[in-house]
Amino acid sequence: MIEYVPRSGPPEAMNCPAVVCDTCRKQVVGSGNIVWAYKVVHDTDEVRQQSPLYAAHKGRCDQALDAWLKKQYSIDDHWILLWEELDAFMSQLAYNAVNAFADDAEGEYHQLIVKQPRNDPHMEIPTIP
Repeated sequence: MIEYVPRSGPPEAMNCPAVVCDTCRKQVVGSGNIVWAYKVVHDTDEVRQQSPLYAAHKGRCDQALDAWLKKQYSIDDHWILLWEELDAFMSQLAYNAVNAFADDAEGEYHQLIVKQPRNDPHMEIPTIP
């Protein structure tokens, strides 16, 4: 997830924004994935739902996070896992930070509900097998 990491030392103490792996809790630098669950909509009147966004290093951390998310958001309840490579996600996020959805005449943006996991991820984080 994106969070502030406290840093001490010269020239001054500060909080540094960083992408932190939700599996190993270390900073993700370079190669990583943003992962989330999305509930498949079968009816146009059905409310769109997704999980919070999670970050993971590619490989073992990503695989552990996927396994944990599948326990939280069951395929039997029509949930699927989606992912975006970290660099593509950050590029899209930077673009959307200065370009309003309301100004996009060609697209339609939909409301959705963010559904929290069954278990709080910071009480029971995914483990690397």
